[in-house]
Amino acid sequence: MINFPDVQYIKRLHRKYSPNDKVYELVYGHCSIVTEIALWCADNISDQVNKELLSVACLLHDIGSYAFFDDEGNNLNSRLYPQHAILGAKLLEDDGIDSRITDIISTHVLLGLTKQEIIDKPWYLPEHDYEPKTLEAELLCYADRFHSKHPTFNSYDTFLNNLKRELPLQAKKFELWSKRFGLPDIDTMAKKYNQPIG
Repeated sequence: MINFPDVQYIKRLHRKYSPNDKVYELVYGHCSIVTEIALWCADNISDQVNKELLSVACLLHDIGSYAFFDDEGNNLNSRLYPQHAILGAKLLEDDGIDSRITDIISTHVLLGLTKQEIIDKPWYLPEHDYEPKTLEAELLCYADRFHSKHPTFNSYDTFLNNLKRELPLQAKKFELWSKRFGLPDIDTMAKKYNQPIG
């Protein structure tokens, strides 16, 4: 049985690692939107999803990103930024968060990366497989692709076309998962949060 942290504890963890309120709002706001998208996708499939596990992982998934932002929320090192997933998992592990949650967080870069993809790009990551191993981990990866911390929503077509140009294996996975998990209503969400669509 997993001991899930509640939302107040999750917010305290975000505050602990955030340099200020502005960056906290940027990152925690993104995590909240990703949670909403992931839960919609979970309701859109017949598979049994642990929604509490999914929600907690989504709300915590970018906790490692604070180390890569300045006080204005600008990315200090885009080349090393993919390391935020494994850094976040380590920080949360040190904070006593259950490994079933941190395992999900460690694999959320794009739709999960194989060791070979890391070598081929190259990604500035350890040469290991960082592929999602659970349905909850897949849902986080997928939902995270529809919003960025600019803050901007990502349209399916634009994101897919970018993947096709740069990362064809990821593009194929994104297409397959879109058929499995469905396409969230990004237009409505962009209006709800008053954020642009990229």
